[in-house]
Amino acid sequence: MLIGYVSDEKYLALCDVALEFVNGTKSFEVRSRASGAIHADLPPSDYSVALQKPGFGPKRVELTVSDGMAPHHFRLLSDTLLGYIWPKWVRAGER
Repeated sequence: MLIGYVSDEKYLALCDVALEFVNGTKSFEVRSRASGAIHADLPPSDYSVALQKPGFGPKRVELTVSDGMAPHHFRLLSDTLLGYIWPKWVRAGER
């Protein structure tokens, strides 16, 4: 069953992301494929999903899995610099 897709902040697919689905009594671990797709045979339930990949910040999401559900899009933010402060927005001595 296709659960969803995982990508970075630029919407580029991430492969080999570790995902753990926990529904209180059971835990399921899967990894994303080369296309970023997440396939798993999960019984319908409410899950707490933990995502982790080196070089990206970890994430936890609440997800309801049901038959015929639309694929969920997970996004991870990289640990790299995302931008700079424009010099005209800051004055000397300000925080």
